[in-house]
Amino acid sequence: MNLDIQVKDNSLAIVDWHDGGAGQIHSWIEKAQGYEVACFINPTDEALNIDPAKIKRDAKQFSYPTANSFKDKPLINSSDWVKVIKDLGIKNVLVTTDDPFERFEQINMARKEGLKLINAIHPSALIMEEAILHDNIILHARSFIGYRAELFPGSIVTSGHLDHHNVLRDCASVDPGAVCAGNVTVGAFSRLHTGAVVKNRIRIGENSIVGAGAVVIEDVPDNVTVVGVPARIIKQRPPHKIAGR
Repeated sequence: MNLDIQVKDNSLAIVDWHDGGAGQIHSWIEKAQGYEVACFINPTDEALNIDPAKIKRDAKQFSYPTANSFKDKPLINSSDWVKVIKDLGIKNVLVTTDDPFERFEQINMARKEGLKLINAIHPSALIMEEAILHDNIILHARSFIGYRAELFPGSIVTSGHLDHHNVLRDCASVDPGAVCAGNVTVGAFSRLHTGAVVKNRIRIGENSIVGAGAVVIEDVPDNVTVVGVPARIIKQRPPHKIAGR
């Protein structure tokens, strides 16, 4: 693979290419954290073929990838992307893939090969005392992480509010406006959608979805979708087994 990339100690590879995730992070991470984005990764062997003219969006400013570039940076199309960036000499990586199971697998691939998984923390995010952040954490603008909260690898918080002693397990996600009171645990691969509210001392199981605007007042089991006020189960989700767990 012939890539013209000047690699430095602060060079960073971002895994994924969607403008709302990888593109948005690219817009602030260089200035905020001193990294230089060297490339984006499409973690498949097939080049992307996206025609913006066929996509209906009201937003006038939107970046789409070409077959080999995104936001004027090289886009690497490879399922063996870890080897590619190691051969290039890139040591820093951030996995932004939206699918939590894919994110988990890609994080483990990078960790196994000795790459440094960085955290992406927007300057406006507020992190209280003694919070624990593991690696490959993404905190978007205005996210609040409370006292002694703990975020496990691959967690993403997008302008959500996590109060004291919250725990986000591997690759859990909290969307804009979602609020968790104290001592809430969100299981691995689970997601709280926009505006969800979780009362204190609640456990959300693994691979579960809390719908937008739901109010959770009882524990949520694994592998379900809950919606409503108060939240109720409307769907069973198939268990998802992946390597490494």
